[in-house]
Amino acid sequence: MRIELSPTTRHEGHSKLILEVEGEIVKRAYYINTTPVRGFESMLRGKPIEFAPIAVMRICGICQATHGIASCEAIENALNCEVPKDGLLLRELIGLGNRMHSHPLHHLLTLDDFIKEGEEELKIELIKIIQKMRKIGQMIVDIVGGEGIHPPNLVVGGVRNNITERAKAKIYYGLREYEKLAYELYEKYVPLVERFLEESGIPNLGMHNCPFLATSPTYGDREKIDWDQFIEIPPQRYYGNEIGLETSVMIPLYNGSPVEVGPRARMITFGKFKPKSALDINIARAKENFGAVYRAYEILDEVNINGKTRAEIEYKEGFGIGIHEAPRGTNVHMAETTKDGKIKRYSITAASTWNFPVVEKAIEGYPHQYAEVIMRAYDI
Repeated sequence: MRIELSPTTRHEGHSKLILEVEGEIVKRAYYINTTPVRGFESMLRGKPIEFAPIAVMRICGICQATHGIASCEAIENALNCEVPKDGLLLRELIGLGNRMHSHPLHHLLTLDDFIKEGEEELKIELIKIIQKMRKIGQMIVDIVGGEGIHPPNLVVGGVRNNITERAKAKIYYGLREYEKLAYELYEKYVPLVERFLEESGIPNLGMHNCPFLATSPTYGDREKIDWDQFIEIPPQRYYGNEIGLETSVMIPLYNGSPVEVGPRARMITFGKFKPKSALDINIARAKENFGAVYRAYEILDEVNINGKTRAEIEYKEGFGIGIHEAPRGTNVHMAETTKDGKIKRYSITAASTWNFPVVEKAIEGYPHQYAEVIMRAYDI
């Protein structure tokens, strides 16, 4: 039997799910990214390097800051530009604000997977908590980034403007409120996920054998990836059948295998998180809310509001890689620059792209009625 869900719902992107089922068990799953070609990489060729972060932040309305950060990092790497410490700290804070806004949004989108009939009051309470958290995360991006949607303070060389003492105090009190809300969310949301798993009778629901990849708990580190082991292949080559014709998105592989990126991968790589089920990703995401707050506290303590935040840049020919740990996983931008400050070549491996083939592996071998719940855990 073949089951097709198109479009899949309650997640950020555009996709469809094709399941080949025997009995109730999924024997083969295809999770297809149906986002149309938008041509950002082609659009940037020949454009000034300063335009790249501005353009790529339009890739996504939810994770715009992470694309801006990865773009700046790639171009700075190509130019051998060293960003001042305070610029890096503020840039990291913008990324954390993005995460503090994005993670709760996905908690909201998964609520209906775990809330039962008769629990409407609990659902409303959780929605109120989530919306307050999102407002604080967006406030941080707005203050430090200069705007909540496409932060213009993210520029090649660092961050355009430092923050004031008053802004610092406002962020601090926002973080205190976010921390309290994150605990309230965790105490109410995580038991719902655990109850769902227990009632399913499948404690390892959605587990797979793919490796995990992460470069930093909160920012990004290009040195943590062996680039000789990274490759992107066309979907036609990966699937080897007509399914590959239904998407234009390349398939990234590491050491020849799909790899899981995102909250669980980060907590396994840099913590003591033990994977048991794909739904653990929802729990890891709730735990990362705390990590974002704690790291933001550290940044506020460390940043010098009178410090230099942007380096002077010198145009040159070069190739650079930028990494940022987006809410959804490892976001990779690559840029080749010319001596007159133009983009010669540009490449993007968005965070979600890594997880499409992993979701397929996570669904296979389990009852088909759980396929969307497993898929949604990945926040693609």
